[in-house]
Amino acid sequence: MQSLLLSNVIRLLRREGYELLELVDTKPRCFDLIARKDKQILLIKVLYNVDSLKMETAEEMKKIARLLNATAIVIGERFKFDFLERRVVYTRYNLPVINLATFYDYLQGELPYIYSAPGGYYVKINAEKFRKAREAMGISIGDAAKRLGVSKRTVRNYEEGTDASVEVALKIEEVFGDVVKKINFSEFIHEKEENIEPSDEEEDEIIGKLREIGMNVYTVKHTPFDAISKFEENEVIMGLKQVREIEKRARLIGKVSQIVKADAAYITERDLKKRVNSVVFVLKEELESLDSPEDFISLINEKREKYA
Repeated sequence: MQSLLLSNVIRLLRREGYELLELVDTKPRCFDLIARKDKQILLIKVLYNVDSLKMETAEEMKKIARLLNATAIVIGERFKFDFLERRVVYTRYNLPVINLATFYDYLQGELPYIYSAPGGYYVKINAEKFRKAREAMGISIGDAAKRLGVSKRTVRNYEEGTDASVEVALKIEEVFGDVVKKINFSEFIHEKEENIEPSDEEEDEIIGKLREIGMNVYTVKHTPFDAISKFEENEVIMGLKQVREIEKRARLIGKVSQIVKADAAYITERDLKKRVNSVVFVLKEELESLDSPEDFISLINEKREKYA
């Protein structure tokens, strides 16, 4: 069931014209697919039973999504003891969880508005639109409460941002029109967003040197790459681990960088091929001659053009 679900997700993405990379043969990994269409980047984790999603995986996936300005989504069919319902958004570790049918709707531009939370299903009300619609119709808070079958305090709460049950939301829509909020998956990772600081873990002197010249370097785990380096509008997907099959790993990093439209570099301690796909190799000793982030970006650009 897991492989069938993954195949169906890939089929939907390709049918909608997404460029994508499968990472199912890469271990460990915090996401299974990375896909792009125009400016939209999706990081997707596919789990038939969403209960198996681990907190560490979710946190790393959210971190990478923030760094790459991507949308992180978990697609599954079961959650706890139930099947996931269409057009309902569930959450696990503050990641949106949906089933394949809801994902199909999403790719068609249909954003869901129902979410699952303890106690049932709920809908977010656009408080300002709701208030303005009520006032434009000349309906008092008391009259609104009678029409909706709730208390005046509850109506005031809706106008202050409180969510409504599905049943009440349907009544609100019937009386006041379209005043519900659609659920934007990209907002999940920002709702409780902490300031992403570079990790204290240092990949020997390499990260230390890059930070010394002013680059923001963020180490990541469970991915084909080891770090994301940022400076102004420049993003660099980086390989740092001195593994035996560096060139093989560099090919995978290059594929990721092509999807996200970022530069790619592998910093090595020994001389290798000058380039593998879109990845340029930078000798660790070359970093000693750099004094600024601009120098690092220029070095990458020069190598890419020289060995194109």
